[in-house]
Formats: sequence, C-alpha cells, structure tokens
Amino acid sequence: MHMSGKAVAILAALAASSASAQTVKETLEVTRQAAETQRRVLVSGVLLMTDEESKSFWPLYDSYEKERRPIDERANHLVADFVAAYQTMADTQAKAMLQEELNIDVARLKLRRDFMDRMGRVLPARKLVRFFQIQSKLDAVIRADISRQIPLVP
Repeated sequence: MHMSGKAVAILAALAASSASAQTVKETLEVTRQAAETQRRVLVSGVLLMTDEESKSFWPLYDSYEKERRPIDERANHLVADFVAAYQTMADTQAKAMLQEELNIDVARLKLRRDFMDRMGRVLPARKLVRFFQIQSKLDAVIRADISRQIPLVP
C-alpha cells in the first residue's frame, strides 16, 4: 500500500521542529480522512461479496468507521501533544501520555472484537479475516509513517 501524498504531508508536519500542536493535529486529521476514503475503496475492491453480504456488511462497516473515528482522533491528539512537548516533557506528563497510548490501544482492540462478532454474522470467516487483514495492513502503514517521525524523548 503506497500512501505517498498523505505520508509526505504527515512527515513534513512531524519533522518540522517548530510545528505547532495545532498544525500537526490538522495534518493528521486530513490524513485520517484520506485514509478513511482509501480504506473504503480498498475494502470494496478486495472483499468480494455477494449482494446479500454487501447489503448487510456496508452498514456495519459505516458503523465501524464511525466508532473508529474518535479513537483515531485521540491518537492524533496524543501525537500532536507529544511533538509539541517532547523536549521539555515532565515525568508526570510522559507517564500520562504513555497511559493514554495504552488506553487507545485497548479501545482499538475492543472495537475490533465487537465488530469481529457483528461482522461475523454477515460474512463467512475467510472474508472476515480478509477484512481485518486489510485493516491491520493499512493501520501498520499509517502508524509506521507517523512513528518514523516521532522524536525520542531526550
């Protein structure tokens, strides 16, 4: 999966040492919106469904994305706050950010488990696995692009 345009925007925002938290948040939000659109196109292209499966799946997919959005927004907020504060971060702030990262991971896992059950009622197991593979791969690409540019705490 190649995300050159969006990745460049993220990298530019996160690499700029003087980038404000607001600028980083805005860049990440634009990237999130573009990734959402790309996900839908990719899922529809590789998850070959019958008409019946499709009729039941897409409303669930829309619900999944709707519930996923605030989790992604929390993650974007955390990245922006980290980039803004990493050089002068107090131990208490660092600990709070680490806890928030873990909370976001838990929220993502809970969402996946919930929708695995719900989507499993309308898709055969192999298609369900394929759907979550696509999601995992896209998440990994996005996280890798962001992660490469997050500086280590001094």
